Amino acid sequence: GFGPGDLAIVFGNPGGGKSWTCVAMAAHAVKMGFNVNYYTLELGEDYVGKRFDCYLTGYSIDEVNKHRKEVQELVNNLKGKLIVKEYAPKGATVNTIKSHVQKCIDMDHKPDMIIIDYVDYLRAPSRGSKFAERKDEIDDVFIATKGLAKELKIPILTPSQVNRMGAKDSVIEGDKAAGSYDKMMVADICLSLSRMKEDKVLGTGRVHVMKNRYGQDGMTYNVKMDTNNGHITFEGKASPEDLLPDDDGKPKFTISREAMSKLL
Repeated sequence: GFGPGDLAIVFGNPGGGKSWTCVAMAAHAVKMGFNVNYYTLELGEDYVGKRFDCYLTGYSIDEVNKHRKEVQELVNNLKGKLIVKEYAPKGATVNTIKSHVQKCIDMDHKPDMIIIDYVDYLRAPSRGSKFAERKDEIDDVFIATKGLAKELKIPILTPSQVNRMGAKDSVIEGDKAAGSYDKMMVADICLSLSRMKEDKVLGTGRVHVMKNRYGQDGMTYNVKMDTNNGHITFEGKASPEDLLPDDDGKPKFTISREAMSKLL
C-alpha cells in the first residue's frame, strides 16, 4: 500500500475515470478505518460527496438521492472519517492544504491519507515567481506536494492527465505524462488507467504500474469499471495477446463493429 511520505499519481486520459479511481481508493481507506482528506479543485464538493455515496451504496448518481436514509446509515457506521474540501482552480497552494490539515488535526481529525484532485491545479508556492515555462511551475508544485507528504508523514495521492498521444494508447506508459515528465521522477508510485472509447462502452480498462519505488513495476491488469458508482474490479494480469494491436493498429476488443454501432 501507500507508505508514510509517499506521493502517488494516477495518470489517465480526460474522462477516463481518474477521479472515480481516487474516490474508490479514499472510500476503501475510510471503510478500513482510516481518516482521509479529499481536496477537490475541479468538481464541486457536493458532487464529490455524492460520488462517495454512490461508491458506498452501489447506487448510480441518478439513483442515490432516492436512498438518503440508506446512505446516512452507511455513513454513520463507517470506521474512518472523510472530509471533502473544495478550492477553486489555482485558488490554493500547498501551504493552503497544509493549513487546512493543521486545522483538522487541531479538531482531532488527523488524516491518514490526502487526495488532491488535481495537484496540477494548485498555485505554485512561490507567489509572484515568473516561470519561463508552464512545466517549471508544475515541477515546483509537485516537489512542494512531495515535501508536504514527507513533512506530514502520510501518503498524498493525485490524478493527472496524459497528453494527446497517451489518450490513444491501450496501455499508458510514463512518457505520456502531460505538462511535465519530471512529476514521474518526483513520485514514488505511478499508476495509469487507460480507457479508450470502446472501453467506456464495455465498462473495461487497463491499470498499468508505471513506477513503484519499493517493488516491482511494469505489470498491466485488466479491470472492469462502473463509472456510475466507482466500483473497480481487477480481472487479473493482462496477457501479451490482450495488448497486441490489430491490423488497424488499434488494440483488440471482444466486440464486433456492428455491436459497437448498436450500443453507441
